[in-house]
Amino acid sequence: MSIEAFLDQIRGSSTDDLAQRFLVADSVCVFPDDREYITFRTKVSGLLREVERVSIVGSANWRYSLNPGKKFQEFGDHSDIDVAIISTALFHRLWEEMRLHHRRHFYTLSLAERQQLRRSGENVYSGFISPKWIPNRDRARDYEYRRLLNALSDKSVRFLKVGMLFFKNETEAIDYYARGFRDAKKGL
Repeated sequence: MSIEAFLDQIRGSSTDDLAQRFLVADSVCVFPDDREYITFRTKVSGLLREVERVSIVGSANWRYSLNPGKKFQEFGDHSDIDVAIISTALFHRLWEEMRLHHRRHFYTLSLAERQQLRRSGENVYSGFISPKWIPNRDRARDYEYRRLLNALSDKSVRFLKVGMLFFKNETEAIDYYARGFRDAKKGL
């Protein structure tokens, strides 16, 4: 899709519709063949289990960055692969892990660490979480997560860095990505 066609979609569609359309798309920019995308999603689902949906999002999906600082920069060799994992079970497990850390250590953390933990809590309230936000995470769990991301950063995605966000449900994922489209629409 050309940048003009992409911008026309942003101008002419609701941000929620755009987010949903791209989230459930069968074709993404990073994979020229839809079967490769199916293979990638199947691989992720097999590694994580209890996954309701796996979606590549961001410029690896819709080709152009929505980051205002990148001014609709096209997906390329220095881009990363953002993966949205919709899984109520995994979201709740990560949330509980964060809460456990919070309950045990909140008052021993520095002011900056407490502020970051609060900010991460606001994101959890909004329905998304990342294992990277859990301070002093158990080494085995942290290693397992890093190993997962490294396993996904393979030849199929040109060894680009892979990152993940875990969403409570599809509604929260749509809301999150609609924000990016909303900001992009404001900047047009």
